[in-house]
Amino acid sequence: MEEQRITQLEQELEALKLRVAQLEQLHPVPHPTSTPEQSTVATPKKRPAFVKKDDTFSPKIKQSRTRDEWEHMIATIWLPRIAAIFAAIGAIFLFSYASISGWVNPAVRVGSGVLIGLLLIGVGEYQYEKKRRELGVGLVATGTIVSLAALFAGMALYQFYSPGLAFSLELVILFITFGLMLWMASRVLLILVSITGFLLPFLQLADEANVSLFLLYEVILFAALFYAAIRLKTILGFVVSWGFLTIALVTAMSMVGFSPPSMSDEISLLAASLVSYIGTVFTGQRLWMKWNYPSYGAGLIVIASLAVIDWQWGTLIALVLAGLAYSIANYSKDAWHNAVGHATVFYAITQIPYDILRLSEQFETLLFACILIGLWFVKRQHMPYQRMIALALYVYFIFDQITQSGMYAAMNDSFRLSVVALVLATSGLIYLLVQQHRAMVEDGTFQISLVVAAVGVLTTYTLLVMELPFYDGLDETNRSTTLSVAYILLALLLVTIGRIRNLSVWRLSGLLLLSVSAIKLLVFDLSFLTLVQKAFVFIGFAIVAFIISRTYFKKRKNN
Repeated sequence: MEEQRITQLEQELEALKLRVAQLEQLHPVPHPTSTPEQSTVATPKKRPAFVKKDDTFSPKIKQSRTRDEWEHMIATIWLPRIAAIFAAIGAIFLFSYASISGWVNPAVRVGSGVLIGLLLIGVGEYQYEKKRRELGVGLVATGTIVSLAALFAGMALYQFYSPGLAFSLELVILFITFGLMLWMASRVLLILVSITGFLLPFLQLADEANVSLFLLYEVILFAALFYAAIRLKTILGFVVSWGFLTIALVTAMSMVGFSPPSMSDEISLLAASLVSYIGTVFTGQRLWMKWNYPSYGAGLIVIASLAVIDWQWGTLIALVLAGLAYSIANYSKDAWHNAVGHATVFYAITQIPYDILRLSEQFETLLFACILIGLWFVKRQHMPYQRMIALALYVYFIFDQITQSGMYAAMNDSFRLSVVALVLATSGLIYLLVQQHRAMVEDGTFQISLVVAAVGVLTTYTLLVMELPFYDGLDETNRSTTLSVAYILLALLLVTIGRIRNLSVWRLSGLLLLSVSAIKLLVFDLSFLTLVQKAFVFIGFAIVAFIISRTYFKKRKNN
């Protein structure tokens, strides 16, 4: 069949060749030397030849510096920086020696120190204009340190002027350095301004700290530094500035926390923390940081400031801040800010005034369980590793409830509301395993979730049995018998569900629980139960085991 088709195609090809030859004889092609008719159709552009893209990857190998490059880097970059530090130290030693020797009076020492510092700043600017960048930056840094040290000495050592005037003069020097830092685009000067600007309020030796004024100054200073970090596109300068701003906020927290705070100080602390959080988010976005960890830390500082303030109705403020964190996550497309929102919601739950609302403290446990369920299922506020973090929180929740149940039992108080919360959280985890087990297997979290769920189910079931109305009236022996019977019935229920849904996870869980029950019967219950109880429990265990085994044999026979 195939040979006939090939023969037919060859015949058709020969016929086409003959037809083409006949057409060429009827319409001969004109000679190239003849003048062709002028065509009115535009000649199409010639398509470029196809060039195959080279998919081979050639890794870039970083070339090591040559000896000349090392020499140039040391001489032009590191040497001016070292020289700036040593020049500043030498100037301080020179002033000390002049003071001891009595060569100049205190006023001349302070004045000459400020003038020499300003002169060094001017020379540094001149060197920068002459294309000696690192030398200019080093001279400006040296002049700044010398000028600030001289002004501080005039206030602290000789009392020539008040701390307020000294602070104002130091701000002038700092402002000059800030302007030169932007002009020179120097990351070194940005770090210098961060350090010296942060330290200036601590150098004024005020008897009583003004928290509101201190925070206002620090916020304005570091807002300018964040702006400079964006202009200079320096992530290191931004991180350093954020670090010192965080130290300033922690210092303010200690002032508010260890002294009777005023309302203005508390409002200033909260406002400064919020401005820091929003500023770090905005700066990190403009610097295109992949992980804007300063903003995450700033979010935690906001929660810490709420804890320090400890207002009676701080729950409402915490919920507003959680909404702000979620909005920032949507704006910045950074899911880790959802974590800040989650942490703020958890804090808000702890700050609810349960006594004023006449609610039991166990109501906090119920809300905690609802948040855990939300972390498993609310996709809008997902963050990286959110499911694993929720599992870790669930483990903490389980062990915390075990501890709390012991305390309530010692006080002969009810633990029912917390048990309801445990049932909700555990049911949510089981539903997660049933509905999303395929996705969790792909994520590699299924086995971990299964172990956590097993512990949670056993703990929840045990506490639920212990909260039965008749349980408190039983002695220790009957309580142990009740738990054993309850475990055996739960094992039968799990295996039955596994059979109906054809899920091996449920069947294995039931068999595992049945094994645990057998160990409990042999190791613990055997020595405490009466003969009647032993007979009842052990026969019941045997019946359940036979029933489960019978179902396996029946399935095997059907297969």
